[in-house]
Amino acid sequence: MTSLGRGVFVPVPTFFKANEDLDLDAFDKHVEYLASSGIAGIVVLGSMGEAVNLSEYERVQVIQQCFESINKYNPKLKMIAGTSSQSARNTIAYTRQAAEAGAGYALVLPPSFYKGSMDHNALYKFYTSVADQSPLPIVIYNYPGVCQGLDLSISLLVELSQHKNIVGVKGTDGNVGKMANLVNKTNPEDLTLLAGSVDFFLSELIIGAVGLIPGAGNVFPSLCVHVQTLYEENRLQEAIELQRKLVEADDALCRWHGVPGIKSFIQKRLGYGEGICRSPLQKVDRVNADAIEAAVEAAWNLEQEHRLSK
Repeated sequence: MTSLGRGVFVPVPTFFKANEDLDLDAFDKHVEYLASSGIAGIVVLGSMGEAVNLSEYERVQVIQQCFESINKYNPKLKMIAGTSSQSARNTIAYTRQAAEAGAGYALVLPPSFYKGSMDHNALYKFYTSVADQSPLPIVIYNYPGVCQGLDLSISLLVELSQHKNIVGVKGTDGNVGKMANLVNKTNPEDLTLLAGSVDFFLSELIIGAVGLIPGAGNVFPSLCVHVQTLYEENRLQEAIELQRKLVEADDALCRWHGVPGIKSFIQKRLGYGEGICRSPLQKVDRVNADAIEAAVEAAWNLEQEHRLSK
């Protein structure tokens, strides 16, 4: 395995007070909730973490808080920090700051503001420039949904996988066939392939992915871990049954309203965070919050039962 290794890495929200200031106490409580769930690590400042809405100083504060909370509750957890920016220069600077603040890996989206100019050569030079100068191993983050539809090609990802400081790919494109192709064309000793969502996790485990970065893992982390455990123990029918139970809850938490949906449920059931996002993202209203809660109820109860049984 690569230095990143297998398992579930939960991409955590950045919590805010009512006035949109950072709420680092809520952040600490959330790491505590996740720390004993069996996950392999935490992703901070990804798309779930509203990284694009934070100042440079706030980014450092959040990474430092994550580092402190991990050391307090479970020092074995790995920390991946999002360090994406629209230029290689800024991405390298963010990555160096993340390393100084305690991160162990960097998660990097492709630049997409000038999408029309982002051909194979431009993207290859971007990622290799970042990887060459990064003090942290790089995980490539392929997420067309936040990159104007820019979808990294298989040929580019295979070429980039040969760089010694690029250790993983998170695929939030939902393309199981593409993941299978990457499994065929990359070396598992060099590159960790991670599914980007709960709803297709088992499908990608079956074709060779070795882990997951799930937004819904903020609510039911131990169930995400259990899907992988069941699969790796050759208990495929049980894994299938559990996967089916998580699909609607994942949809409600991550797609109906995006980040505000996750925060709404965390506020209602875990009791911290106030459900606040940075403007222009808006807090979920009561009717939609109730709908999310109803859709997630069964998975939430199953998560509690599973934790008690361990």
